[in-house]
Amino acid sequence: MVAKDRMILVTGASGFVGSALVPALIDAGHDVRCLVRTSAPETLPKDEPCIELSTCALDDPRGLRASLVGVDTVVHLASAQRCGGWDDLISVDSLGTRQLIAGARDIGLRRFVYLSHLGADRSSAFPVLRAKGIIEYFVRNSGIPHTIIRGSTLFGPKDSFTNALAMAMRVFPLVFPRPCSGRPRLQPLWIGDFAECISQAVDDSRFDGETISIGGPEFIAVDELLKLIMKTAGISRTLVSVPLPLMRFMASLLARLFPSSLLATNWLDLISRDSTCELNGIQRYFGLRPARFEDTIGHLSRRYIEREMESVGRVSKIRRIL
Repeated sequence: MVAKDRMILVTGASGFVGSALVPALIDAGHDVRCLVRTSAPETLPKDEPCIELSTCALDDPRGLRASLVGVDTVVHLASAQRCGGWDDLISVDSLGTRQLIAGARDIGLRRFVYLSHLGADRSSAFPVLRAKGIIEYFVRNSGIPHTIIRGSTLFGPKDSFTNALAMAMRVFPLVFPRPCSGRPRLQPLWIGDFAECISQAVDDSRFDGETISIGGPEFIAVDELLKLIMKTAGISRTLVSVPLPLMRFMASLLARLFPSSLLATNWLDLISRDSTCELNGIQRYFGLRPARFEDTIGHLSRRYIEREMESVGRVSKIRRIL
């Protein structure tokens, strides 16, 4: 274990994971510097003396070096995963991470913690997993003490997975298309549990140089997961199999028509393949009992999803196109 009086830089601090992680790090006694793209993100705690904001893009080497001054540990969350496009993943994830590593190496950083994903592989056919695999390679060969945390499918309020699926179900009348047969298994992990795991890993020297994989407490087939989302959101649709190429086109269309929503094309990749790891990994590594999926998806209530759809205001347009 390490002392908790050092500065931690969190990239992507205003995103889905960062918004849960920053409060967890503060509760653990850390000072946190949040690397953000806007000066006053609404998702971060207000008037918190333990938080500093650093406005900087990952492609700004001078800004990154200034943000790293006095930093002991970096938790690297920033990613273009929500966009899913290869060009974005290269510019933000790959090139941005290399800039960050270069700056961290220059200051003699004590620890670099990188958030990856189950199935990360430089040869993967899925853009997000391929990008994650490339970055893992950079991190392992950086010469900086590091920990790589491969998370399973994360869910919670404002996620771009369960919310995207529930919103898409609202768009499609009567039926809901899904790739493959609905048999791939997922291991959904509640964002609060994941944030606690990262917070503990930052302080634990057991994980130096390690790549650890963590997921939720159960394996859930895609069809079962979709039915649980429909039940919670008050939606009734018949699930039908659609060829993956056509599904990619449909997902891309939804993303273009809902540019300001949580819809993202990468959710398609998440339900097209098995994404699992050791069931009791979180309990073994961190002594936690993670929440079950069905018990923690109350945020997908019918009223919430309808409000999200209304905020986008393009439901009728999409239905006319479909």
